[in-house]
Amino acid sequence: MRRVRLLALALLASLAAGSARAALTQASLSEVTLAPPPGARLPPGLALRDAAGQATTPAQAQGRRPAVLVLADYTCTVLCGTELGLASAALEKVKLRAGSDYTFLALGIDPKDGPAAAAAMKAAHFPQAPAEAVRFLVADAEGIQRTETALGYTAHYDAETDSYAHPLGLLVLTADGAVSRVLSGLEIDPPTLRLALVEAGQGRVGSLGEQLRLFCYGFDAARGIYNAWVERVLTIGTTVTVLLLGSFLAWAFWRERRA
Repeated sequence: MRRVRLLALALLASLAAGSARAALTQASLSEVTLAPPPGARLPPGLALRDAAGQATTPAQAQGRRPAVLVLADYTCTVLCGTELGLASAALEKVKLRAGSDYTFLALGIDPKDGPAAAAAMKAAHFPQAPAEAVRFLVADAEGIQRTETALGYTAHYDAETDSYAHPLGLLVLTADGAVSRVLSGLEIDPPTLRLALVEAGQGRVGSLGEQLRLFCYGFDAARGIYNAWVERVLTIGTTVTVLLLGSFLAWAFWRERRA
């Protein structure tokens, strides 16, 4: 039920975002992807701050445990909150101990977002999580760029709407920060996530598969459509609406004839 509510909110948020004019070109959007190179890992000595404003590094935040990492825009009004909410719901079902078996890490991709934005997003989606188990982090522009380059993560900033077109995906990390698996950010299967964490805990790095191309941006002005996931939902919704409207008109016509 929680997943259904989150997906419904995602659709509503995307519909709202569609009313704004997006400025990125199709060429820019085609570059938005998550494709970790061989040997990709989170830069261990990167200067970060947590949601409390305390200085830390990825290695310290991870705590020598396998981790799930999400890069997100903490002030996003489209799908970032949905992705984090789905991750939270899935992690509740993996039957592993947060802070002992794994750590959840989120890193803001907007250098304007500070610890307050990180704390607000954490409170919204992981309100009961222990501080050592769930870490919402921020970095400066240089640190964010280093991280994105290291992980094969490509995002584009839209100055007109002050938003980012960026990939939606979960990176599963081994205890030393190496990328072990890449999972979809909007279709999170708890058994698959559990297996990925168990593998990462053993230091195993599986096949990263094809590039993850699902991304968060909302309305795509270059083609006049929504991104693929939202487009599928809209297609289903439109079909249902047409069928209901057709049924109503047929019933109204039949009733008028009988009158």
